[in-house]
Amino acid sequence: MRPFLVTAGFAPVRIDGLHQLDQEIRTPAQGAIISTAVTSSLGADAATVFRKIRESNASLPVVFAGMADLATMEAVVMRAVRDLQPEARAVGPAGFRLARPQDRASTFLILRKEDLQQGAMQEAAISAIRMLFS
Repeated sequence: MRPFLVTAGFAPVRIDGLHQLDQEIRTPAQGAIISTAVTSSLGADAATVFRKIRESNASLPVVFAGMADLATMEAVVMRAVRDLQPEARAVGPAGFRLARPQDRASTFLILRKEDLQQGAMQEAAISAIRMLFS
C-alpha cells in the first residue's frame, strides 16, 4: 500500500496500535485507510477502527483496503460503517469516480490488491483516491 500511496502523491503514516491512532487522528490528515485484513497491527477490526476515526474526526475521508473480491469487500465495508452511516455505499475506484460529488461523503472507496498493480486499474485507483483525499 505504501508504494501506491507515495506514487499517488501522499506521505503515509503507518499506525501500529489504537493508542497511536488516537494521537494521529487528531493531527491534520488528508484521509485514512482501514485494512479489512483478519489480523491487524492495530489489534482491532475495521468497524472498531472506523468508529474511533469517526469519534475523533467525523469528516475525515476513509478508504477500506483488502485482498478479497469486490463483492466481499462491499459486504465487509457495509458491516463496518452501517451503525454510523446506514446510507453509505461501498465501491471500487471506477464506481467512486462515477459518484456524484454530493454523494462522495457517503460513498466509501474500496482498494484491492489488483487496484494497486501497474496499469489502468492503478491509474483509476490513483484518480479516485486523489479525488477523495484532496
